[in-house]
Amino acid sequence: MVTVPVASVMADSARLMGPDGMLVFFAGVANGTMGPLDMSRVYLGNAQYTGTSGSSIEDQALVLAKAVGGTLSPDLNLAAVGGIDSGRDGMQAVLEGRFAGKVVIFPQISGVPLLGLDELAEKYPRIGEALGERGEWTPEAERILIETHAATADR
Repeated sequence: MVTVPVASVMADSARLMGPDGMLVFFAGVANGTMGPLDMSRVYLGNAQYTGTSGSSIEDQALVLAKAVGGTLSPDLNLAAVGGIDSGRDGMQAVLEGRFAGKVVIFPQISGVPLLGLDELAEKYPRIGEALGERGEWTPEAERILIETHAATADR
């Protein structure tokens, strides 16, 4: 866990992390802060990078309690998905604020561009049918995305 809002310290931490480690950036970094991360570690060694929104400790405790209690529904916050080759586009979309929610990049999938959920439903109707009543992401949509596209990445 990195709790220093300095890009160079975060980048150094990423270099020191084990090949299959998980690095949590938890420091209230200002929007637009840039730093180098070797994203190949995600698909080559199963490394994970994650960050928080800068919420208070109390807010984070509430989120954890909801997650443990099974009442957290992050699916409503997901706005776009893509495969590993759209990672850069995903980062740019976050920086530009192109989506009103979270962007998820699936490292086990290639060949799927970064798509908002409405675009995803148009391009891949089977996944679109698995979205929720309000067009929100669902575990079933995720299962279909992985089932239909992860296999092509293995060929």
